[in-house]
Amino acid sequence: MDIKLAMQERRSIRNYKSEPVAEELLQELLEAARLAPSGTNQQPWRFVIVKKQDMKERIQAAAFNQKFLSQAPILLVCCADLSTYAHNTRKRLQELVDAGAFGSEALDSYPNIDGPKDANTLKGYIPHAMLNVAIAMEHIALRAVSLGLGTCFVQLMRAKQVAEILELPEHLVITGLMPIGYPDQNPAARPRVSSQEIVYKVVE
Repeated sequence: MDIKLAMQERRSIRNYKSEPVAEELLQELLEAARLAPSGTNQQPWRFVIVKKQDMKERIQAAAFNQKFLSQAPILLVCCADLSTYAHNTRKRLQELVDAGAFGSEALDSYPNIDGPKDANTLKGYIPHAMLNVAIAMEHIALRAVSLGLGTCFVQLMRAKQVAEILELPEHLVITGLMPIGYPDQNPAARPRVSSQEIVYKVVE
């Protein structure tokens, strides 16, 4: 499927068929996420794949009882792994140097190349990490369209409660939930503002 068509046809799906999603299709979605770009190639996305019905229902309860979260055959809990910033920055940067993306001088000038020294500094990476996870989620959403699957971006939740339900370690920060399944609805396209409205200014 053409990428523009996938973008045009993508919808936030809130009704799913009970038909299971084949494992090979799930792997296609994870591969789409794996190919996403990220700052300094940190690749901080981590996914909890929830198929167990009672666990999906517990997460649903922590997400203001949005029923489609447990209706979908698969619920992805999309997390940002802060530990990659604490331990892997030098390695990731060296990979970029080796690939020719950066010059070797980047190893001498990159800030915090050996990682933050304390927990509070590490928390400062949360916006960066979550942004990168969101890019991977968009890759999943567009690949899902091409496979005939539906998804929905969900941030309306009590993230701390969801983390407790899943017993996640502190270095995994939940960015969003993403139900995955075959759509049981065909929503119309949502209104979008014009391209003129989204351009704040042109600097020439």
